[in-house]
Amino acid sequence: MTSDIRKRIGQKGTTYQVRYPSKATKSGYAYETFNTLKEARAFLESGQVHKRAVPGNAQRQTVPDGIQKWLDICEFEGRDGKDPVSDATLEIYKSRARIMQAYSWDKMLHELETPDVVAFRSWLLKHYSRDQAKKVLSSFHSVLLEMVTQGVLATDPAVKISIQHSRYKTPVQIPSVEEASLILRTADQLANDKNQWIAKAWNRYRAMVYLAADTGMRPQEYLALPIHDLSVKLNKGTRSAIRFGYLVYNQILDFLILPHSEPSS
Repeated sequence: MTSDIRKRIGQKGTTYQVRYPSKATKSGYAYETFNTLKEARAFLESGQVHKRAVPGNAQRQTVPDGIQKWLDICEFEGRDGKDPVSDATLEIYKSRARIMQAYSWDKMLHELETPDVVAFRSWLLKHYSRDQAKKVLSSFHSVLLEMVTQGVLATDPAVKISIQHSRYKTPVQIPSVEEASLILRTADQLANDKNQWIAKAWNRYRAMVYLAADTGMRPQEYLALPIHDLSVKLNKGTRSAIRFGYLVYNQILDFLILPHSEPSS
C-alpha cells in the first residue's frame, strides 16, 4: 500500500485528499483533506503519514529488535509461509544481521523514513565492498517487509532504494582448462600432504572442489545441498551423502575423479 494525493471537486470547491495506509481502519486506508496541493504535499512529505499509520504497539521497538525478530522468523518459522531457511543460509543471514545491527540507528523502528535508509546505504558503501553492501541492504529490505507483514510498520521506507552493480566492475575471469587442472591437482596434493592436519582437512574439502568444477554449482548451493537432492550415480548403484553442510569425501570422490582425469572444456 502506498500514499497518494487525489484532487476532489465538490460544492465547497477544489480540495486535495491525501490517502495513506492505516492499520486502524477496516479499509486499510485513512484520509486527510487540504485546501491546497501545497499543503497536501507538505503533509505527505513531512513524515506525519508514517507516524499516523504506525500501530500503537510498535512505538518502543528498536531497529536491532526488528532485525532480530526477522532472523528468528527465518530460523524457526519461515517467511511468507515458507520453510525455515537452511543452516547455511541462516549463517549468511546472521552475518548480515550483525552488520545491520552494528549501524548506529538513532530512531525507533516505526520512525524510519527514506532518508534514514539512504544514510544506512551510504554507511554500507563506505565500510564494505559494493557486493557485500548490496547483499546486506537487500536483507534489510526483507527485514522491513517482514515488519510490515507483522504489523509493526505500515509501509516500507526502503522502497526503490538499492545498490546497483558497478559499471566498472572487472569482468569475471573464467579459469582455463589448464588452471582448473592445476586447482584439482593442488587439492589432490593437499589431501595427501605429510602434515596430518592439512591432509585431514583436504580429504574433506577436496570433494567440494571437484564438485564445483564438475557441476558449476555456487558455494551457497553445494554447501546447503540437502541429502535428498544429492544423487551420485555409479555403475553399481546410487549413493548420497552430506554431513554438516560439507560433502563427505570418501562417499563421492571416486565418482568425481574416476570418469575423467581432466576437466572437460
